[in-house]
Amino acid sequence: MSEKRKGIIFCSYTEKWKEGLEKRLRTSDEVTLLALGRIRYELLTYLEARKHMEIVKLETRYMKKRDKGIGLKVTVRRLDKHKSLS
Repeated sequence: MSEKRKGIIFCSYTEKWKEGLEKRLRTSDEVTLLALGRIRYELLTYLEARKHMEIVKLETRYMKKRDKGIGLKVTVRRLDKHKSLS
């Protein structure tokens, strides 16, 4: 795995990415997720339901092969318990 893609989680229909996300957020502050197809909507729904993390950056773009559709790249950060939500 290259250094550039070391912290990225690829989301798939098996939903193992949910466990990986929760585990990685315990050790690091920010995590990047990539999703294609219908998984994009599942990812956004999951992130909106979680109150202990926030979306820092959200990017969409067409894949090199247009038939794959639009890809979603999301960077999330965990919220500190002591941080006020103002």
